[in-house]
Amino acid sequence: MINRVSTASQYQNLTSNLMRKQGELNQTNGQLSSGKRVETAGDDPVSSVTIQNYRQQLTQIDQYNSAITLANNRLQTMETAIAGIEDNLGATKQKVLGMINGAMASNDRTAFKDELISLRDGLLELANSRDEAGNYVFAGNQSDTKPFMEATDGSMGYHGDSQSRYAQIDKSVNVKTSLPGDQLFTDVPNSYGDYRPVFSDGAGGLTDGSKLHLLSATTSDFSSAEAIEVSFNEVDVAAADGKTIKEMQYNLTVGGKVVAANQTYDSEQGIVYKDPAVADSATLNLKFGDISSGDSINLKPAQTINIFDSIQDAIDNAERPTSSPAAEANLQRVIDDLDSGFVHMNQQRSEVGTIMQQVDRQLEQHLDFELTLNQAQSGLEDLDYSKAIMDMNQQMMALQASQQAFGQTKQLSLFNYI
Repeated sequence: MINRVSTASQYQNLTSNLMRKQGELNQTNGQLSSGKRVETAGDDPVSSVTIQNYRQQLTQIDQYNSAITLANNRLQTMETAIAGIEDNLGATKQKVLGMINGAMASNDRTAFKDELISLRDGLLELANSRDEAGNYVFAGNQSDTKPFMEATDGSMGYHGDSQSRYAQIDKSVNVKTSLPGDQLFTDVPNSYGDYRPVFSDGAGGLTDGSKLHLLSATTSDFSSAEAIEVSFNEVDVAAADGKTIKEMQYNLTVGGKVVAANQTYDSEQGIVYKDPAVADSATLNLKFGDISSGDSINLKPAQTINIFDSIQDAIDNAERPTSSPAAEANLQRVIDDLDSGFVHMNQQRSEVGTIMQQVDRQLEQHLDFELTLNQAQSGLEDLDYSKAIMDMNQQMMALQASQQAFGQTKQLSLFNYI
């Protein structure tokens, strides 16, 4: 059988071949223009899927990096505020130390009181710090609520909550971006342990010229802690050699009940008491310094203090007579509170610094991973220019050859041979 190829069929084949080569050249020109080897899924279906996965991961990293920027801004604001609080507490302590000086004139003590009020107001301003978005830094999750406001009685109330805000900086990594104000200002550890001393002058209080102060007061079970009163009295007792010596004795009252009377006070051991009638009763450990005969002190249960209340105590005692031992003891208690507050703030600042280090490490990991993904994506998506130029030259030569062949084919006719 003889197959005949029509002129129309040859024309169609040559046209298709010409158009295909023109398309290949156009595609190569487009790749050279964009610098991309894979622009659509049709260019390389397998690589296109992988490239899309890389793009999604890079988008996720961009979101995490934005969260890191926001977290860093908030943490830096918080760290700066806590540093200011430390400076404020240090300056307040120096003023209170100056007020304990008995040689100060009344005008000086009034001036110190005014400075204490100014320092307290400065501390309040720091406690109500805001971040770059206008959110209160120390309000917990109540970021739109002013955390600290002064009540009519002069006390400082906290109006935020006890929660912390968090930022997600990686798939399974969340970091704190705030600290609640009660944690910083109203839950400062009590420097004495589990009880706070309450000083007063005269009967049932401190004697003239007394320097009595509490060193420590702890209980093994704070849940059962009750108010305590301790009084001291120096008496004459007969020694083993028959001589009379002075001995400091104490009376201990717990919850309004006298539990120990006329007991010898050991300055090294202090007072150790455990209710003998109760098998698992709490053990009290109390230590005092500079005891004078006739002194009496009250202790109230408290494991934490409000630093604003402590500063207010200093303000309230600022203009009391220098001859008042209770006023001096209260000021000394304020100094102990400020020392505890400074240590507490330093610990909170350290916590913020630890979080900032974690955020920085996470950012470095994101940048490293981002570089790896970009390199991998580039290897699949970007164009090899030298290879593409060689391909383009070959395609141009092939196209020219096809065009010449097409031109010659159009001129073929049997009439040329008649």
